[in-house]
Amino acid sequence: MTREKGAQKTRRTGRIKTPEAVFLGQLANQQSSKYRLAQGFGVLFAVSLVLQAWALANVFSDMALHQSFSISLLVVGLFALLIRALANFGRERICTSASRDIRYGLRGKLVSHLTNLGPARLRIEEDAALSTRVYEQVDALDDFFSRYKPQVFMVTLIPCVILLSVVSISWIAFFVFMMTAPLVIIFMIFVGHKAAQANRRQFNVLAMLSNQFMDLNQGLAELKRLNRTNEARERLSDSANAYQKTTMSVLVLAFLSTATLELFASLSIAMIALYLGLGLLEVLPWQVGSSPVTLTQAMFLLLLAPEFYLPLRQLGNDYHAKQKAEAAATDLLEILNAAVHTAASQEEVSRVAGSNNAATTNQLTSIQFENLSWREDGRYRLAPITATINKGERVWLSGESGVGKSSLLHLLLGFEENYQGMFLVNSQPFGELDLASWRAKLAWLPQTPEWVNGSIRRNLLLGLGSKEGAALPSEDEINAALRESQCDDFIQALPAGLETKLTELGAGLSGGQMQRLSIARALLSKADMWLLDEPCSGLDKETAQTVLETLEKASKGKTLLIVSHDTHPIAWVDKHWALTKGGLHEQSRKENRQAIA
Repeated sequence: MTREKGAQKTRRTGRIKTPEAVFLGQLANQQSSKYRLAQGFGVLFAVSLVLQAWALANVFSDMALHQSFSISLLVVGLFALLIRALANFGRERICTSASRDIRYGLRGKLVSHLTNLGPARLRIEEDAALSTRVYEQVDALDDFFSRYKPQVFMVTLIPCVILLSVVSISWIAFFVFMMTAPLVIIFMIFVGHKAAQANRRQFNVLAMLSNQFMDLNQGLAELKRLNRTNEARERLSDSANAYQKTTMSVLVLAFLSTATLELFASLSIAMIALYLGLGLLEVLPWQVGSSPVTLTQAMFLLLLAPEFYLPLRQLGNDYHAKQKAEAAATDLLEILNAAVHTAASQEEVSRVAGSNNAATTNQLTSIQFENLSWREDGRYRLAPITATINKGERVWLSGESGVGKSSLLHLLLGFEENYQGMFLVNSQPFGELDLASWRAKLAWLPQTPEWVNGSIRRNLLLGLGSKEGAALPSEDEINAALRESQCDDFIQALPAGLETKLTELGAGLSGGQMQRLSIARALLSKADMWLLDEPCSGLDKETAQTVLETLEKASKGKTLLIVSHDTHPIAWVDKHWALTKGGLHEQSRKENRQAIA
């Protein structure tokens, strides 16, 4: 739909632009002042180029005819050469700076957007492929903004300046330039189209390779236990070979394009040189006995001929950067076009009664679902449910996979807005809440806790104290949270204690220890409500029971919703909800005890 709207919009201006081209143009406009400055340096470069050719042509012709030359003309030529080099250096530095600022800004926007999408980002791609887009494919835009974008201006400016300089000297040289230049452009577009297809294949294979590598890395211990590492190695090797082949296909097209453009340019320059040589010898068939140009003019044309085709050849090389950038932009647009449930604006929040809103954001009293459901693509992701969670209640939500347990958590986190029915917090519609304030009251414990490279202390304090007026927990508060989550014993046993380094996968700690650390992090957040998604997934029965016992003690006084299968029953909750495709059934304490037994 977005692609069609973009095409319709540009047809009205007489040109058809793809959404990717429009997107890249919008990004370039963010650095329009730098590109205008680069164009100024380009004009200086073109003027110095013609001045250099004129001065050196006079010097060379004087040496050939009079065995002497003017020192002043030589100085002018060398000065023009220096100005040309400085102008080109300044232009490249400015364009590189513009590209860097565009990519840094875009990467920040993508990361922010993925953060706002939350779990909904997995509908686009797996995390490994998304990280490839954010880093690899954003960097793939560099050549477009630093080379292709400024070169489009130069390919218009320099040939036009040279044609204006040539037309008054030789009409034949002018027509040779005019006839051969389009050949370079046509072949550039033809090969560029093939390069775009090859780049898209390369990005797809790279995304697949990234996903496989992450999956195998996370499941390496299980693969070793099952003695299946050889099969995993072969699968990863096949994907790496596929990526190698797609990369080589891109390089083949790049070399083919470069060689062909060089051939066209060389033949065109040879035609100019042949015409000028026969003219100076006065043996042109249509002008025997006289020369159409002087030696100085011939030197001038010969010096300008390579410079005429140089921007076209360079654009041909950089045209691959354009096709690569558009291929990358396709995937980046998929992320940016994904709908995000945004927080209510300040104006919308102010329309709600001040006392009610303050009560909602400062203290949680109840959460109500009245025929709450979520349909997507014509099917229920969450069947209609009606239930209430009161302050301090601990609720266990069980059910088979696919019935909507995680979907309910996503709704509570504010990552989905296309729900039906009533969703009330403190008797106030969820859509009227200040989403940022609401999320600050939540502690989210996913199925696989997320960590960053750094110390245990850094991971425990991650995100705390980032809000205005918030202070980091004291050492006593950290130690208290570790005791309540039963982390103090194993952390004290570590050589570096809280300063022990963790990886994203928590290398060196067991699954149960990682879950207890996530409970400690929830305690330090001082959140009113905890949301847990399969906290015992992947743990053996004994370890899962230990984690649940820890959770029982640590979550006293908290409002808690824990999603779990029946494989790890929870006896200490206040309510047990059984979710099916037909809706929600609240089991009595007797039914809950029987189910556990």
